[in-house]
Amino acid sequence: MKKLLTLALGLSLASASAAPVTLTYWQYDFASKVTTMNELIKKFEAANPDIKIKQETFPYDAYSQKVASSVPAGQGPDVVNLYYGWLPQYVDAGYLQQLPTKDFPTATIDSTYAPMVKTSKMSGKYYALPTSVRTLALFYNKDLFKEAGIAQPPKTWEEMIAAGQKIV
Repeated sequence: MKKLLTLALGLSLASASAAPVTLTYWQYDFASKVTTMNELIKKFEAANPDIKIKQETFPYDAYSQKVASSVPAGQGPDVVNLYYGWLPQYVDAGYLQQLPTKDFPTATIDSTYAPMVKTSKMSGKYYALPTSVRTLALFYNKDLFKEAGIAQPPKTWEEMIAAGQKIV
């Protein structure tokens, strides 16, 4: 049977008297993210002394394949960090289980997280929560836009292409 993954560290265990638990957490190797997760893991372990987290990292360019080949073989992690764009294929393949609604109520997620979280919701169920979101920005030369007769920065890719064609 496939080992299913949960995409959050906010796990709850019923009994504090149970034997210590070790969870394996995988992510791709990106220095600032690894450092940040190390700090979060320390805080999590301090708040949950009966749970230990073993973080393992892999090169980004091989990471998706590592997860995709390890999980069906029953050798994947307990918790995995994924690029949000991979989520649909992992859910469709049955590699992931939905976040437990008793710990992660849908209404709370919908009202607490930025709208980006909706990319983690499939068929009304959440399978992940974002740990980081890249901010995209557009820098433009107002003078060039004005000279080309463009009143405001583009809001769509089509507008971006049209503005670029006018400017050059």
